[in-house]
Amino acid sequence: MSEESGTSRRAAEYFRRKGFQKALHAVWRKYVSLGRIGGQAVLERASEEECEALNAFFGWYYRAGDSIPIPLELFDRELRESAFGIGLLELHFVLEGIPLLTRGERQSGEERQWMRLLAEVRETELNTLGLDTAGARWLREIEQGTGPGLRTLRECYKSDPEAARVALAATARALSLLTDDVGGGGEHRIGAPPIRLPVLAAIISGDAHTLDPGRPAGRLLIAALQQKQGVEGAALESAEESKTVEAVDRQEEIDDVGSESLRLRELYRRAGILDDDLSSIVHWYFPQPGRLPLPTVWTLRQVEAGAESDFPPCSHIYVVENPAVFSTILDVLDTAEEETGGNPAALVCTSGPASAAAIRWMQRCLEVSPPACRVYYSGDFDIKGLAMAQTLQRLLPERFIPWRFDSNAYQEALTRYPGPAFNSDELKRLENMNVSWDSGLCDLMRRTGKKAHQESFIEGLLTDFAGDH
Repeated sequence: MSEESGTSRRAAEYFRRKGFQKALHAVWRKYVSLGRIGGQAVLERASEEECEALNAFFGWYYRAGDSIPIPLELFDRELRESAFGIGLLELHFVLEGIPLLTRGERQSGEERQWMRLLAEVRETELNTLGLDTAGARWLREIEQGTGPGLRTLRECYKSDPEAARVALAATARALSLLTDDVGGGGEHRIGAPPIRLPVLAAIISGDAHTLDPGRPAGRLLIAALQQKQGVEGAALESAEESKTVEAVDRQEEIDDVGSESLRLRELYRRAGILDDDLSSIVHWYFPQPGRLPLPTVWTLRQVEAGAESDFPPCSHIYVVENPAVFSTILDVLDTAEEETGGNPAALVCTSGPASAAAIRWMQRCLEVSPPACRVYYSGDFDIKGLAMAQTLQRLLPERFIPWRFDSNAYQEALTRYPGPAFNSDELKRLENMNVSWDSGLCDLMRRTGKKAHQESFIEGLLTDFAGDH
């Protein structure tokens, strides 16, 4: 064994004793933050074992419970003059097996690794994609620090560098395969009709879910498409770059699934990407003379493909949140009477948060209905019900009317059938919520502390809808 390795072994044995552990960690932290051997670390409320170890090494006389200042320059000098003959930085390497780096050195090293990853992906992908494709241009923008999705990529890199590498390469391939100029009217390379999102994902990575909006590559693709199409960043950028941002009025963030899906779908389709238009469905009923009151179920694909004549002109559109309420209303309706010359009302069920299919169906019906047609919405008196009402009001501001969805209806429902209690998180959300049609509703719900489900005031809903036929 060499003399140097023997000295290192003895130093490791000596300083790995429990009495040195907290003191050394404090010294390492001070060096990292200060960026040099200087200043002093402080060991708060030292134990008897720690006092014994430090007193023996430095020749001090501290007692248990004392706070012990440890000057880094003194520690380094004592180490070099000791039998170990090594400095503070060498001691860290002996104990930890890695260099002790300052914060600046760590950041510089991380930046070099980051730039190396970008360069490696660029070199690999450009050999495949070519120098002047949309993917290649996006990679150069990312490398220059200006590319859309940079923040998402950085966050992904911090937690999983390899996942960031995969997402970066996949996004570049997707952009190049779609078109040489995303959003610029270029011809799609994969042919017509436009490609489905999972098919595109499988082609570029072998994983049909790589470009899902919640995955890193999916968020990067959304950001790139937004920039290329000149889309305002407010709505979709929040989904891409800061999905978990805490909004003061969280109601817009809660279950605004349908309207967000429609915006995202439009972004995709302008780029030649088709997503899932079968899972999003809407249940609706429109009375027809001589026919039983049976619901119709359409997918978003059917809603968007339907001709104008496929949508009924309605006097009003009544919207309920829950399937049981929808079915109960149909249960009590008789076979529709013969036509009386007016337009009957339609009934729609969102089955929870309004789906893209439900929202689009209402929009298309309104296009063929008289200007006086209104959308009457009734939901549960809870966070989700309030949020969905606000979504519809925001999308249909001139047509939306709350339907038995105010303070009076809430109090009446609780008087008859008190619902479950709000939890603490829901009560906190109610503090920050307000609905324009009833300024006192959210505060009343918070003070009362109880939910009221649609099923508990269904009689009034039955009376209203039946009376509009």
